[in-house]
Amino acid sequence: MDILENLKKYFGYDSFRKGQEELIRNILNGKDCLGVLPTGGGKSICYQLPALMMEGLALVISPLISLMKDQVDSLVENGIKAGLINSSLDIEDYRNTLRKIKNGELKILYISPERLENDFFISFIKQCNISFIACDEAHCISQWGHDFRPSYKLIPKIYDQLGGNLQITAFTATATKNVRDDIIENLKLKDPFVKITGFDRENILFEVKKPNDKLKFLENYLKDKADLSGIIYASTRKRVDKTYMKLKNKGYRVTRYHAGLSENERKNNQEDFLYDRKNIIVATNAFGMGIDKSDVRYVIHMNMPKDMESYYQEAGRAGRDGEKSDAILLYSGQDIIVNKYLISQSQNKEYQFVKLNKLQSIISYVNTNMCLRKYILNYFGQDAEDSCNNCSNCLDTYEKLDVTIDSQKILSCIYRLDQRYGMTTVVDCLKGSRSQISKEKGLDKISTFAIMKDSSKKYIKDLIGVLVADGYIRVSGLEFPILKLTEKSKEVLFDKKNIFIKNIKEDKSKIKYSTNYSNYDLSLFNRLKKLRLNLSKKRNIPPFIIFSDASLIDMAKIKPQNDEDFLRVKGVGEKKLIQYGDIFIKEISEYQNENRLNLKNSPKLNDIKS
Repeated sequence: MDILENLKKYFGYDSFRKGQEELIRNILNGKDCLGVLPTGGGKSICYQLPALMMEGLALVISPLISLMKDQVDSLVENGIKAGLINSSLDIEDYRNTLRKIKNGELKILYISPERLENDFFISFIKQCNISFIACDEAHCISQWGHDFRPSYKLIPKIYDQLGGNLQITAFTATATKNVRDDIIENLKLKDPFVKITGFDRENILFEVKKPNDKLKFLENYLKDKADLSGIIYASTRKRVDKTYMKLKNKGYRVTRYHAGLSENERKNNQEDFLYDRKNIIVATNAFGMGIDKSDVRYVIHMNMPKDMESYYQEAGRAGRDGEKSDAILLYSGQDIIVNKYLISQSQNKEYQFVKLNKLQSIISYVNTNMCLRKYILNYFGQDAEDSCNNCSNCLDTYEKLDVTIDSQKILSCIYRLDQRYGMTTVVDCLKGSRSQISKEKGLDKISTFAIMKDSSKKYIKDLIGVLVADGYIRVSGLEFPILKLTEKSKEVLFDKKNIFIKNIKEDKSKIKYSTNYSNYDLSLFNRLKKLRLNLSKKRNIPPFIIFSDASLIDMAKIKPQNDEDFLRVKGVGEKKLIQYGDIFIKEISEYQNENRLNLKNSPKLNDIKS
């Protein structure tokens, strides 16, 4: 059976997504591989499918217990023999899993990297036929990454334990060039096949807002989304609790997650969200890594994250099923202060330097005039069109304000100050400050002194933010950030390049959020969701493991009436056809019969006229 037949049989797809087939064929040919695919791009299939087709047992190293459980449950639902070993297992389950491995009853085994420190496990696994090792969330091995895990440094030791000819594959969604190089070096990948399919999530609408009242914005956004699944991130426990209580008091089915809750409460709250008992979760960034819930329709950040990698991974938890979803970042100047304070708590100066540079990248993101998608893709080293028509910078109704002269004043001031000062001093000079500090620095002797005395400090700081974001100014220095000019600044100072900023109007009619259901039968979709929920309760597995929203949407389009039709649905393979086909086909048939009956009994036009 070839790889396409296996893809359909076990995973229910008729074709591969971008990059999947090349990675799978290289793994089958014995090559080490590094795959960089966007969240929702199908990374798991890249190692799960070859694991089915190769002799022996594939080891998958994964960072979180919740991720392992969801992955294994999903594989078992698809008819694939998979298991896991981690600290959540009781002794009986642990022994049972070892017995299955010994008898060759498993094809895929998920473990945490810490398991590699267990002498008994290593001794046991040495006796097994290991087909290859897959390292998921591979960016965790890089100190340049946003989510470095020291335990991932244990992985290369497996060469000493299992032999140097071992085949290793690595997968991640967010990896800059530095991180990719680190992964290859630290995992000791041998002449790896590297496939980067791109970082774009076309189905996600990216939006940046700076509302005066973030909770009010959230309240307005959620008005018509009471039944949709969403994640709301806040930077501190206090902010999580405040947002949670606000939504709870408004009657939303909401839960929360942060380190201040007991382990049992965090576990229960996470399960409430995964099992659709609650459809909104408010959380710190401690929540989410390894969450495989496919039907999250929106991710909202109430505060600016610490770097682009963190933001893009968290935002990428929306729309994993490929359906339209929203990623909205709400920010204020206070967010920058909080993040800088948290970074300053480290005693490691090199760490501070790296983290402040990364913080600057997301400060630039919230200030940029360019297409947000283009900014994100450029950050990860990918070219992009100037407009995506699916982000707030491309869609918002706004006027362009020409701020070229003010930009020239700011750039000139930085130059006249010999590029030796930070934002506060530059603003003081432009405003004509007469403070004691300004006098000591001799600002009143600078030719640009007081040339923007009629502009507000906020306006000047915001404009500096735009000039930094779009590459006309760079920020240098660790403890005391200094503003310096770039080569690009010459375009404004000498080449008369115009600079524009946005004057946002209140009319947001062009922004269309993720509640567009025009291309399928919404009533049938909601009915199938209820059926899925009932089945998930009986089987004690999350609803999205039975079928993703994308599969239910496909059913609501196709309305399958027999097995052949049902196999045409995205995500339906042989096992799911056998297990669920009759149940869902019957529900669809009953829905159609009821609709025909309602139509037959509805008043005719002539009856209404009479």
